Amino acid sequence: MNCIGHFIHYALFVVSLLMVHEENHPMKSDHNPTETTIIDFNKSISSSWQIVNDNVMGGVSRSSFKMHEDGYAVFSGVLSLENNGGFASVRALSRQASDLSDFDGLSINALGDGKIYCIRLRTIQNGRGTWYTYEARFKTTAGEWGTYFVPYTAFKPEFRGRMLRGMPELNPDAIIEIGFMIQDKQEGNFRLALKKLNGYK
Repeated sequence: MNCIGHFIHYALFVVSLLMVHEENHPMKSDHNPTETTIIDFNKSISSSWQIVNDNVMGGVSRSSFKMHEDGYAVFSGVLSLENNGGFASVRALSRQASDLSDFDGLSINALGDGKIYCIRLRTIQNGRGTWYTYEARFKTTAGEWGTYFVPYTAFKPEFRGRMLRGMPELNPDAIIEIGFMIQDKQEGNFRLALKKLNGYK
């Protein structure tokens, strides 16, 4: 696991417009898998985390990613559908790919607002970063801290809100970027508090 130490210590680690059925959203779980911390948001937020909103396409959504005084990170803002917009995201690109293939998926310890969020992964394939991302959604419970388990099988290749066909399945042995996004026409205020991102098995 040496290759993920860089993310743990420096927090460098760092959803389609098509609506999906709620049963496809990974939810909180009562089972007790073995978890290993990849990112501990209790410690700090690295400058590697960058906001990317629909402004790059003319939209007017707003978001921020900040540390809360109680020791967790908060991704929050306002999602707007004006000017054909409709997404807000935060992401971090690492200097070195990480091998997370020892895990069955990722777990997110978060305090949500009842909205659906997306966790996004970008990988290295054939020596280069993919031009698309692998995305999986999880539906939060408003006002409650919970752990959301997202198996690797839930991640699907997407680009600009469209699911791609004919692309390989997610291979978690070379993850170069991770991020969180809100879209799916969920207009209005949003807030996702994050304590930890773990790998589980």
